[in-house]
Amino acid sequence: MTSAGSKSLMNRPVGQVILRATAFLAAAMLLASCASVTPAPTPPVPPLAGLPRYDIESVDPLELSTEMKQFVAEYVGRPSVGDDRAWRLSWALLDPNVLDFEYDPQVTLTAAEAFRTRRGNCLTFSNMFVAMAREAGLNAWYREVEIEPEWNALDDTLLVSLHVNAATVDRGREYVIDVSRRRAREGERYRKISDREAEAQFYNNLGANALVAQDLPMAYAYFRKAEQTRPGLDYVWSNLGVVYRRNGQTEDAVLAYETALALNERNTVPLNNLYSIYDEDGETEKAAAIQQRVERNRSRNPYYLHYLAESAFAEHALDEAIDYANRAIRIEDREYRFYYTLAQLQYRTGHESRARLNLRKAIRLAPEWVDQGSLVLPGEAPERETEDG
Repeated sequence: MTSAGSKSLMNRPVGQVILRATAFLAAAMLLASCASVTPAPTPPVPPLAGLPRYDIESVDPLELSTEMKQFVAEYVGRPSVGDDRAWRLSWALLDPNVLDFEYDPQVTLTAAEAFRTRRGNCLTFSNMFVAMAREAGLNAWYREVEIEPEWNALDDTLLVSLHVNAATVDRGREYVIDVSRRRAREGERYRKISDREAEAQFYNNLGANALVAQDLPMAYAYFRKAEQTRPGLDYVWSNLGVVYRRNGQTEDAVLAYETALALNERNTVPLNNLYSIYDEDGETEKAAAIQQRVERNRSRNPYYLHYLAESAFAEHALDEAIDYANRAIRIEDREYRFYYTLAQLQYRTGHESRARLNLRKAIRLAPEWVDQGSLVLPGEAPERETEDG
């Protein structure tokens, strides 16, 4: 989450995207096999030119503290007949009167850091749950949910978030743990990911945070560490491409994006980034060769359409922004941010009754971790819960 999943970043205007894996933790039905993926061969990671080089030390995201072991002993105890350890651990970690863990989609931490601070995204929570479940004698693992990624804007960067959760099995029953309270959708698929890939996603998320902070050397170091930890992850190469492009290493950026596409041709992020490079640098023939694919992907992506709505809103093109917001909602009608943007636009164009209707929809759909008091129309007090019908 994002969260506990992986992250991709994307510059504004659309041109450079980073895939940030494991940003959210989601519950899902057991619908797909858990086959692991064999790492594909990749080229050497090109050096970052003209900037300091940092080496990232290996971290064990699953390392337990003494306090964590004591917590497991107190709330789960030793296995016994009729004792549901998975349920007891899930309850203890999620109940606000016990651990009081605060979901924060922007914070990536190790299991021990998560337990100490009681906060973090879904990868963070997954680290903590998997580590403590294994301490309790359970078989536990990470899962990546195969759904459309979500986009979030931070300054001049778009973060593309995928979803990761944690699972365990106890007495023949599988449990999927949900810290973000995201609702699973019918037909969602998932894949089991290894501890090594989860560790690589940990470094990848920290690299994404560094890139948002404009720290290119540190971002590069974390992405390089992610590739070394678990070679062949397409989103890591896509993120490396963003670093190279921002550092003026266009050839290396193209290599990184092409590598990402070779690893996963369905990843639209590196394709968009390649198109932006060709378009910005006057490579008209290369841009034309992939333009149709890029435009088709963008027209089907509700988060991209919402990004266009926000961009048009910022430029005071309100009618255009309303059109983009409505198109986003027609594709994805359960995203609260789309309704909130539309409500603000309608309010500014004098359609107050429609604006309040869509504001109530936004409040109704907003996840529990969203401060609903922040969902207001300009100059108005927050909607009362009783007015929601």
